[in-house]
Amino acid sequence: MSHPSRRTVLRGTAAAGALAAVPASALLWSQPAVAGTAGPEQVHLQYGNEPSREMTVSWATGGSVRRPKLRLGTPHGGLGRTVEAETRTYVDGLNKVETYTHHARLHGLRPDTAYVYVYEILHDGAAPVRGTFRTAPGRERAAFRFTSFGDLGTGDASWKKSALHGAAAVHQVEQFNPLFHLLNGDLAYANNNQERQPQCWDAFMNNMSASARNRPWMPAPGNHEVEAGGGELGYASYHTRFALPDNQTRDFCGNWYSFQVGSVLFLSVDGNDIAIEDDASIDPATGQSVYISGYSEGAQLRWLERTLARARAGREVDWIVVSMHQFAMSSSAASHGGDIGIREQLLPLFDRYSVDLVLCGHDHDYERTHPVRGTDPGSLLRPSVVDDRLDEIDTSKGTIHLILGGGGTASHDDVYLTDPDGSGVPDAFVRTKRLPFKADPDAKEKATWSAVRDPDTAYPYGMAVFDVDPGHLPGGRTTITVSYFHTPTATAANPFPAPVLFDRFTVHRNRRDGWNSHDRDRETASATGAPQPPRGR
Repeated sequence: MSHPSRRTVLRGTAAAGALAAVPASALLWSQPAVAGTAGPEQVHLQYGNEPSREMTVSWATGGSVRRPKLRLGTPHGGLGRTVEAETRTYVDGLNKVETYTHHARLHGLRPDTAYVYVYEILHDGAAPVRGTFRTAPGRERAAFRFTSFGDLGTGDASWKKSALHGAAAVHQVEQFNPLFHLLNGDLAYANNNQERQPQCWDAFMNNMSASARNRPWMPAPGNHEVEAGGGELGYASYHTRFALPDNQTRDFCGNWYSFQVGSVLFLSVDGNDIAIEDDASIDPATGQSVYISGYSEGAQLRWLERTLARARAGREVDWIVVSMHQFAMSSSAASHGGDIGIREQLLPLFDRYSVDLVLCGHDHDYERTHPVRGTDPGSLLRPSVVDDRLDEIDTSKGTIHLILGGGGTASHDDVYLTDPDGSGVPDAFVRTKRLPFKADPDAKEKATWSAVRDPDTAYPYGMAVFDVDPGHLPGGRTTITVSYFHTPTATAANPFPAPVLFDRFTVHRNRRDGWNSHDRDRETASATGAPQPPRGR
């Protein structure tokens, strides 16, 4: 199965939503593009294949424009380089509104360097937009910060599934000043606003732009990115608006991808392909869900294993961090359920190649697991806990999973299952049945893997901040300190409430640059179950 070409231009009713950030009412009109009105909006950054040397600058216009381009320079060197932008468009299949986006791919940049840019459109009346960014450090070991949450929304409560807090969350990313942000699926919730899907995306992108014009926001697709009227997989809007690293596939470029910053490998995984849960858009023409589980026919898993194996076979990558939407474990009372598809297909790969952190959304709350590896006998593939420490954790022994679904959507959970048998271990839902329609989870288990939950309903939103410390000696200790901040609900009187630290822990492992080939082979063999080579002398 393939999605439509990202360059496809569908000429139906040539209309587009106005691209104002606020108020939402201004987004409801559409008309043919008029010269002089199509200024740059929705400005955002994404890494290229090599984050230290490549950046993509993207924006949208309310209609077609001539020769969209970008001028690039440095704060002290001026704007000496001009880059032409690629234009992508699509027509929403439900309401025939056409969206125009432009992507300038920047190559040959210097690592860890500040740049300035100006978007220009050779078009009467279009004002230029100025921005700045900093490239990632090279593949040498370096300290840096990144942030993460999922389930954001537009930041405007006039849209279904959105709340004012979506704007506060974007503001908080800027407060923490990360190098980049991971957005773990469920972006705009445009599929809950089917009568004006493109305009909902416009509102989301303009809200996100307050941070994403300064630093890359790297998304993973969630179930709400699967849209009726959005092509075969429902991803037409997602692919048109984001220009993501290349995964070397012909049909699924952008659905999943990887990038490396310093000694940390990041993988964005499409959980819609893996999870058995059906929680996507309803096609109004058929009344049936747009259900795409298994669409890649194993292509994503083959890519994932190749990428993980290559990382663990070398000396450059110490840490592996996965960003995805759906999850393997949750003890939320409103949970979609730990998905058996993810447990069957992804967890063995995470175990085999010693993935350190898995960052998810989907449930609108916070939960972290103990480090896990393998499964408990006689269970529904329940992950086995390898250590119950809460503060200092060796992730070479097991993977920690985090649910970070409190980005800013209107609904939030924050109520967790209890332990009715008095064991002290809460229950958790599990989803085991593949059904082509939305249904409640069908099984339960004891959540032996659950380490920390945030039940404070006065602080229903939150985000995680990750500080990478590469250490100093080859083969020595490297750490990531994880800090979860929860936040009261944003209001008109207090639109930017202060985040409050709720949970902090540090993960550690040894750097791989000090190991000899025998040691690396032994770890790989241990993870895969192969016979171990003799120890090197």
